Amino acid sequence: MSASVDSSLPSSYRAELLAEIRTYLPAFLRKDASEQHDPVGDVKELLNLDDSDLRRVVAVHGCLDESILGFGERLREGLRRPITASSRPVEVGQVVRGPIDWSATVARRSLEAGDLSRYAVRSARRIYDIPENRALVWLLDSLRAACRRALDEKPDPATDEGGARPLGWTNRIRRLGTQVEQARATEWLRAVPAEAPDIRTMQKLKAARSSFYRDHLRVAAERMRSLQNPDEDALIEVLSERYFEPAATWTIFEVCVALRLVREFGRISARPRRSRLLVGTGRAPFARYLLDDGSEVSLLYQAWPRDCGSSLLQELGKRHGIKVGASKPDLFLFRDGEEPDVLLLELKASVSPSYLKEGMAKLLTYVADRPELWKGQPAAWLVAPASNAFVASPAGTGQELWIVSADAVAEAAVARLAPQV
Repeated sequence: MSASVDSSLPSSYRAELLAEIRTYLPAFLRKDASEQHDPVGDVKELLNLDDSDLRRVVAVHGCLDESILGFGERLREGLRRPITASSRPVEVGQVVRGPIDWSATVARRSLEAGDLSRYAVRSARRIYDIPENRALVWLLDSLRAACRRALDEKPDPATDEGGARPLGWTNRIRRLGTQVEQARATEWLRAVPAEAPDIRTMQKLKAARSSFYRDHLRVAAERMRSLQNPDEDALIEVLSERYFEPAATWTIFEVCVALRLVREFGRISARPRRSRLLVGTGRAPFARYLLDDGSEVSLLYQAWPRDCGSSLLQELGKRHGIKVGASKPDLFLFRDGEEPDVLLLELKASVSPSYLKEGMAKLLTYVADRPELWKGQPAAWLVAPASNAFVASPAGTGQELWIVSADAVAEAAVARLAPQV
C-alpha cells in the first residue's frame, strides 16, 4: 500500500488508534517499527500470548535493557582483566621456575638420598574457574539464547556493526549478539562451566574490586535472572519500559481492527485460546475461540488457511508461463464444526473513494480465485474508517461483498460467525 493512503487520514485519527492499542504495542515486533520509550502502563493483556511468542517478546525487551546493552559494550575490555584465584602447587625438579619452598625442598631431598640438585618450587598459577566467572559464562550463554530468540537468527561472531549502520532496535540486539559470540570464544573462558549466580555469588560480585564485575556483570545478571521465570509483576515492569510503534498508519489500522475482533470474540467465547503475535505467524491463527456449540472460530493475519484450495489465478499463470504472486487478505476468519463458514476482510486505512474502489476489486478477486474455499455463501468485506466516502449499511445476508466501517466490523463478524451467541 502506498504512503499516500496515510495522507488521506487526519493525524488525530492515528493518535486515536495508537491510544486504543497502546497496551499491545510492546509485542509489536515488526522490524520497521520505531522504538518508543514512553512508559505504557499496564500490559496484562500480553499475558494471554502464546508461550513461545511471549518468550520472544520478553527476550527482545530484555536484550534492549540498558544494563544488558551496557554489559555488552564493556565485554571486550572486561575480559582482558578477569578476576582470578591463585594456586601454588609444588613442582619438584632440577630447573627452578619460581620461588623455592625450602622446607619442601629439604623434605624432598631427604627422601632422595640428599640429592642437592632437586628443588621444590611453588609457582603461582591463575585459576579462572571461580563463581564470578561461572556467572559470567552463564550470562553469556543466556544472552546468546535471548538474542537468537529475539531476532530468530544466529548472530555472526565475525560481524561487528561498529556503528556503521543506524542502531535501530534490531541492529542493537544484533550487535549485542555479536559481542556475546566474540566473548564466548575467549580462550580462558572455554574451561569455565556455566553456573547461574546464587545469593553468595551475587554478594561476591557486589564486593568485587573490578568495576566490570561489580557494576556491569552483576547488574546484567540480576536483570537476566529476573526474566528467566518472570512473574506477572516482572513482566509488566520490563514490557512497560518501551513499545514498538508501527511506522505506517495503515499498519496501526490493521492492528487496531485485529484487536477489536480479538476483544469481541473473547467477550462471547466461553473458552478463548491463547493468542499469537500478529507479525510473522504464517498460516497459524493468531487467535482462536471455542463457541458453545463446540465449533471454533480462528483468526489469521495476512494468510490463507492451509486447506484453502488452489488459486485459479496462479493456475492460469502457470498454464501460460506467467508468474503470478499469491495475494492474501489482510484478515481471514473461519469457523469449523457442523456449519463451517469463512469471512475475509480487506482493510483500507483511507477515506479516499479511489482506494476503496481498489479494495472492492480485490474482494472480487478473492471470491472468484478460490472457489473451493467457500462452504456456503461467500463473505468478503471491505473495512475502512467511518467517513463520507461510503454509505454505512449493516452487513446483511444474501450479499457476498460488503463495506463495513472499522467501528462496526467486530460486532458484524461475531453476528456472522457466531449467530447463536
